[in-house]
Amino acid sequence: MTGGRAARNSNRAGEEEGGEGYFASVSDLMVGVLFVFLLMLTVFALNFRDAEQAQMVERQKYEQALRDLEQQRQRAVEQESLARAAQAEAELQKANARRESAENDRLRGLLRRAMVQIRQDIEDREAARLHLLASLQRELHDRHIEVALDPTSGVLHLSGDLLFQTGSAVLGSQARSVVQILAEVLAKTLPCYTSTGPVEGCGKAETALETVLVEGHTDRQRFQGIDASASQDRNDRLSADRALTVFLELRRSQPALDGLRNAADLPLLGVSGYGERRPRADAACSGDGNCPDNRRIDLRFVLSARTSDEVQHMLDEISKALGETP
Repeated sequence: MTGGRAARNSNRAGEEEGGEGYFASVSDLMVGVLFVFLLMLTVFALNFRDAEQAQMVERQKYEQALRDLEQQRQRAVEQESLARAAQAEAELQKANARRESAENDRLRGLLRRAMVQIRQDIEDREAARLHLLASLQRELHDRHIEVALDPTSGVLHLSGDLLFQTGSAVLGSQARSVVQILAEVLAKTLPCYTSTGPVEGCGKAETALETVLVEGHTDRQRFQGIDASASQDRNDRLSADRALTVFLELRRSQPALDGLRNAADLPLLGVSGYGERRPRADAACSGDGNCPDNRRIDLRFVLSARTSDEVQHMLDEISKALGETP
C-alpha cells in the first residue's frame, strides 16, 4: 500500500514537472510572438511614417501644382484682359483717327472755301474800286476836267499845276471851281461804296472803301536861296498845305462828304502830304528836278480789309475746331 502511494506521488511529481515545461514553452512562444508583433509594429510604423511623408510631399506637389495652375489661370485672365484693353485702345485710336481725319477734311474744306471766298471778296472790292475810278474819270471828263488813273494802286491823279501857282497853297477862283466840281462828283459817287446806306442809283451796295486820302505831292525843284534839306522841308509843308486846302474845300463845298463812313463807322475822308518823296514812276523830268507830273494832288481810294459775313463765319468755325476763341 505504501508502494502504491509512492508510485502515485511519483506520477504526480512527473506530471508537475511536465506542466512547468509546458508553461515555459508557451511563455517563450508568447514572448517570441510579442517580439515579432513589436517588430512588425515597428516596421509598420516606419512604413506608415514614410508613407505619410511621401503623402505630404505629394500633397505639397499637388498644392503647388494647384497654385501654379491658379497663377497660370490668373496670368491668362490678365493677358486676356490686357488683350481686350489693347484691342479697345486700338479701336479707340482708330475711332479717334477717323474723327481727326474727318475733322481735318472739314477744316481743309473750310479753308478752301474761305480762300475762295476771300479771293472773291478781294476781286469784288478791286472790281468795285476800278468801277469807281472809271466812273469818277468819266464824270470829270464830262465836266471838262482831265485826270489820270492808277488802277493798281487805286489812285486818281489831279495835276497840281491845274490848282496852284508855283510855291503856293492857295486856290484861285478857277482852281476852286475845279475842286467844287470834284466835290460834287465825289458826293454823288462815293456813297455807293461806303456804309452810309442804300443810295438811289447805286444798284448793289458795295462797302468796299476803308478811306479816301487827299494826298499832296511836289517835285524836286530846289527853292532859291536855301540848301537841299531846307528845300525838302519846304516841299513837305507845301504838299501838306495843298492837300489840306483841297480837303477843306471839298468838305466846305459838299458837307455830305463829312458824313461818309467806312465799315467801322469812321470818317471816310483823310488828308496827307508826302512832299517830293513819292514821285510817279512815269513822270517826265528835266535836269533841275522840274517834274510837272509830280506836282499833283492824288485821291487814294483804300480798299476795306473787312471780311464778308460768310468768310467770318468760316473763320469762326475754323477757330472753334482748333480750340481757339474766335
